[in-house]
Amino acid sequence: MTYDLSLLLPHRAPMLLLSRLDDFSEKGARATADLREGNPFLRPDGLLERTAYAELMAQCFAAGAGALARLAEKQPAAWGYLAALRDIAVYADARCGESLDIAVTVVTTLGPVIVLEGEVRSAKTLLAAGQVKIFIPEEERG
Repeated sequence: MTYDLSLLLPHRAPMLLLSRLDDFSEKGARATADLREGNPFLRPDGLLERTAYAELMAQCFAAGAGALARLAEKQPAAWGYLAALRDIAVYADARCGESLDIAVTVVTTLGPVIVLEGEVRSAKTLLAAGQVKIFIPEEERG
């Protein structure tokens, strides 16, 4: 099934970094990001800024949560934000033209904060992994 990301996420170009949502459940999500010209995180040398890995993980979660809300005939959250990072390790750089696989797993929920473990891969090579905390107010949850 193909998901229209504009119906799942509040992000719009150029900040919508995902290309598609591949899978989702209450426990997590998987998505793909095709790195193309115009990505605001691409450096002049064609490498992706390492800070983008956390944003990709956050958008992967938000897309999965948005799809779950739509299935329940509710509106996805209109806003939320990446609240904190923990133990983010970067192992390699991504380059324009690559297709990145992003996966996140929900570890726990602490009130309005969702704690995730995430990773970003390119062609099965682990690029980055770590913990991401997302803040979504209770009234915004689908």
